Amino acid sequence: MFAERFSIPNYYGKYEELASDPNVDIVYVATTNQNHMGPTLMMLRAGKNVLVEKPTTVTYEETKIMYDEAKKRGLFLMTNHWTRFFPLITYLRRTFLASAGKHVLDESEEQIFESTTYTSNISPKIETKHIYNLGKTLAMRGDFSFPTPVNPSDRFLNRTLGGGVTLDVGCYLVELALLAAHGHHRSHKSLSKSKRKALKRYLIPDGIVATGHGMYHGLVFPVDVEASFSLRWGGGSDGILAGCGKAASAGMVFDMSEDRRCETTSTQGGEEDDFTMIGSFQASFRRPSTFEVEYIFENGRALIHRPGNGPSEMTIYEHKAPFGPLIRETKISFPLPPIKDKLLQYGRPNYPRAEGFVYVIDAIEKCMAERGVPGKTEDLPVGSGCLELEENTIEEQLVTVEVTEEVLKKMGYFGRYV
Repeated sequence: MFAERFSIPNYYGKYEELASDPNVDIVYVATTNQNHMGPTLMMLRAGKNVLVEKPTTVTYEETKIMYDEAKKRGLFLMTNHWTRFFPLITYLRRTFLASAGKHVLDESEEQIFESTTYTSNISPKIETKHIYNLGKTLAMRGDFSFPTPVNPSDRFLNRTLGGGVTLDVGCYLVELALLAAHGHHRSHKSLSKSKRKALKRYLIPDGIVATGHGMYHGLVFPVDVEASFSLRWGGGSDGILAGCGKAASAGMVFDMSEDRRCETTSTQGGEEDDFTMIGSFQASFRRPSTFEVEYIFENGRALIHRPGNGPSEMTIYEHKAPFGPLIRETKISFPLPPIKDKLLQYGRPNYPRAEGFVYVIDAIEKCMAERGVPGKTEDLPVGSGCLELEENTIEEQLVTVEVTEEVLKKMGYFGRYV
């Protein structure tokens, strides 16, 4: 028996038994993808706070129902976007993504790094402090792929279990792209409650292009086995600014007349210039990949090394100017939680960097200790306490599902889940 094997003192035979236990503050819903909404709503209606595994649900409609229920009851509900809680991602967000690429790298900080400066005809020089100026985030790329067993009943390839590569790992790439959009917005706008709707508007891409297929070893599966999609922020709803024949480029507007002549006018300071980025992503169940993610700035790039969904190392490449020579390469790493040996006593983890889940648990525990446990802490008004974490805002969670759904629609696979 599972509980006996792992010395678990309290266990339940039915979800209802868990929901009725007054000693439980928060429940982790980690059922297969198609079965997230039912258990989540059951726990919320029983007064439990909920952490739900990604993808939140297979449709945005289901996700919205869940978050509306949590809001109505004043409870905590969060999707387990664990990548956002790794120290490396926290560091990336508060430095390069949220400051237009400007950051002082100092050896007094918590990360471990090694910086190499390149100058012409001179040997590389190791530095311990440097002011980076990478500029705005312009583009992003990532490929999360791994070969799965060719088994129609396996959850990866089974439509009725919410299978498909976009729901499984494509959503990681979506949420990582949102980090750049959110970071840029945070560096320019206040995140007061009155700005919530504006934030969601900034997070949603202006354009989505996607294609995919279900072919694998001569079989056609009813889910996407391989997907390729691009997300674009900025440039208007169709990549063209409002107004007939005006296309945006580098803060300028080219007025395209019928004879192909251009009139150039500035858009600096306007909304169109606020954030412009294209992210190109691939995901597959039938091949391996680097599992790396790269953010490309005006004067350099940040390469997050594998596994990009559970990262601990990245390399920053700084160039003298756009297309200029490489002047500095900095390798940054964060140690993982020292619990792997403890985990091994229960057997080998079946997921890479599984110890990283500690970061999510720790963040929730700290938040609830500081702000109170919704529905549990005495004298805590309804609708207060720890309802949301800064690392993973409700808006970002909702937009991740909304964008993932749109990618599936573009590929023609979304209708198979509803």
